[in-house]
Amino acid sequence: MKTSTLSAALMILSTSAFAAPVTHSAVPVPQQSCAAAPAVARAYLAAQAGRKLTMSRAAVIAEITKNTGADGEFAGLKPCDAGYPNAVRFYIDEVIKAGTDNSTPKTDDGSTKH
Repeated sequence: MKTSTLSAALMILSTSAFAAPVTHSAVPVPQQSCAAAPAVARAYLAAQAGRKLTMSRAAVIAEITKNTGADGEFAGLKPCDAGYPNAVRFYIDEVIKAGTDNSTPKTDDGSTKH
């Protein structure tokens, strides 16, 4: 009887010694959140408050949204890429010419530099 009790105890100890280690779930690392093109455009247009535009703000947002990919890609850039907000503002200023016109450097007399 001592032998079987000793064998059973050794079996239990050896089984627990080879059991899979307890792992703790990793704390999720928050992903960097960057504004997509429509949000960048909204903020940019809000900064243009009081300025008469050549098209409605809603039309500008619709145009930007139409050119934004499902993953937020705009003009070949992802939302967290350097230059992404500048690309959105440039598109508004220079491509659809919404009347913001802040991307093109001006001379002292207000004419556009070329």
